[in-house]
Amino acid sequence: MTQRVGDDGPEINPSVVFLFDLLKWVRQGRIRVPAFQRSYVWSRANMLDLFDSVRWSYPIGTLLFWKSSKDTARSLARFGPFDLAQTRPTETLLLLDGQQRLTTLAGVLLRDSGLPAWSGDNEDTERWAVYFDASGNPKGGKGKADRDREGVFMHLATGTQARPWQVPLHQLSDTNKLFQAVAAIFKAPEETLKETGLTKDVLFDRLQAVARALQSYKIPIVEFVTDDLNLAVESFTRLNRKGVPIGADEMFSALTYQAGAQGERFHIASEIDRALAEIKQSGFGEVDRVLVLRAFLVAADLDPYRTDWNKLGTETRESAASKLPEAMCRARKGLLSGIHLLRDEGIYNARMLPYGLQLVGLSAWLGEDPNPGEAARKLLRRWLWLTGFASWFGQGNPSRYAAVLAELRDQARKVTQQGSAVPERLEHLPWNTPTEPFPERYDLRSARVRTLLCLLARHGVVEPNGENKNVAAIADDFARNGPEAMRTLWVGSPLLRSSPANRMFNVFGEEPGQARTLLRKIQNHRQDFLESHLLPCPLGDALNNPDKMESVLASRLQRMIELEREFMTELEIQAPASAQPGKSPIDQDDEPPLPMLDSE
Repeated sequence: MTQRVGDDGPEINPSVVFLFDLLKWVRQGRIRVPAFQRSYVWSRANMLDLFDSVRWSYPIGTLLFWKSSKDTARSLARFGPFDLAQTRPTETLLLLDGQQRLTTLAGVLLRDSGLPAWSGDNEDTERWAVYFDASGNPKGGKGKADRDREGVFMHLATGTQARPWQVPLHQLSDTNKLFQAVAAIFKAPEETLKETGLTKDVLFDRLQAVARALQSYKIPIVEFVTDDLNLAVESFTRLNRKGVPIGADEMFSALTYQAGAQGERFHIASEIDRALAEIKQSGFGEVDRVLVLRAFLVAADLDPYRTDWNKLGTETRESAASKLPEAMCRARKGLLSGIHLLRDEGIYNARMLPYGLQLVGLSAWLGEDPNPGEAARKLLRRWLWLTGFASWFGQGNPSRYAAVLAELRDQARKVTQQGSAVPERLEHLPWNTPTEPFPERYDLRSARVRTLLCLLARHGVVEPNGENKNVAAIADDFARNGPEAMRTLWVGSPLLRSSPANRMFNVFGEEPGQARTLLRKIQNHRQDFLESHLLPCPLGDALNNPDKMESVLASRLQRMIELEREFMTELEIQAPASAQPGKSPIDQDDEPPLPMLDSE
């Protein structure tokens, strides 16, 4: 029903449409993203969570469109991974609210639909390849949600070949391709299918269930009809200042509010606030409160990824009430001990930490083993750096994450309570896990890039006057300035302009300009200064000669790659198969990379 808001207000048209109709509108170019919207920033984990909601018919919220009879606001030709410049729709709906959700749905489900790819999309293009693994976790596991055993959404690790029961979602949204996927399962050798522990019929039923969920899913939309640009933009800005919805910690608190021998009351959200305050006082910066909740749940032997809160409250209210108070205390101490270990590795704040779940993992061990010996510290160091170099927490597999966190906790208990030796390996994170190649692009949204920066900071940074720059000061730079904490060496580089090799830690203070210009002002470059920044010594006239400057960056790139591989060898981590740079997954929410605006 159409509603009109005030005499001069917009016309409001609410309706409910099938997901596939929305996808058709995207393919036709009818739905566009207005130019004043922010860019696509969702992580891989966000994408998988969305499809999980669609699969189980959970609401994903209303989409808000702006419809105008005039060409009032400029729209982008790009829609996720697609170029819609050549489409000529009769009318356009500008997407005001729901861009991340609809872009995810279209980018994944319209893959291989014939839409031209956006030529400038070099930011983790493989994130759009989302698979449904029909095998799920058939063997279950302690505390594992029943629905996860029925199959999971995932991204395949780099270089991994899909198994017959791992099907791209865009194939499940096409009837013919669904039949092809099913045929591949029925043609697979029995020995291959034994890996799943399931019959062909069960795998087929799970694939078909997801296909039906996609085909029948409906999304509420609201068309906001006005030709008034100011009214539309004001409504959009008001929309983005909405209150914060109830969080998972508040929901869990409501379900497990009572504990203690005499009915002593506690509130998880308050305990999270306390932990966050202590973390902030330590100088580590702000940590996502959901990470603290997950640390609490792991310590209490609960699944940190279970989101069926009503069911969880019914099943675990009594056991959680008895476990949580003491578990939260252990986890809080484990988080603070984890921060100390991170600092020993040169990671001084949350902004530089590749993955927040790395801190949760350290907490899982250190909450049980607050005074780790040399063997335990070696295990944790190896685990920490391997998860960073392998982009391990960016693969979007909560079952695997929960398993390794539980393994760290359980192994620490064996060491402290049973006197067992520290394990030489972890079942859920083999030491030969493939690592990602050296990143070809400087982008702080990539945990692989942040891992490199942590190593460079750990390597040591010397000021032009020969004094060492404290690693904590480097971390502060990143906390304040984000991507701009690294100076561009040479904006004119034809081949390595976007490479990490074209960035160096800022040792020039507030003076503007690219590093190449500022380095010219420094007389007689010290050898220790140049070596700490992996610059060739002497620099000679390269700073004034563009032809030689490109070779300086190439040399620096090679030295960075060698530094990484030497460090991996020291930790007994398997180096990347190729010594050549490659694309790195964008697996963290962060600012998009800033354009290089430093001038000569």
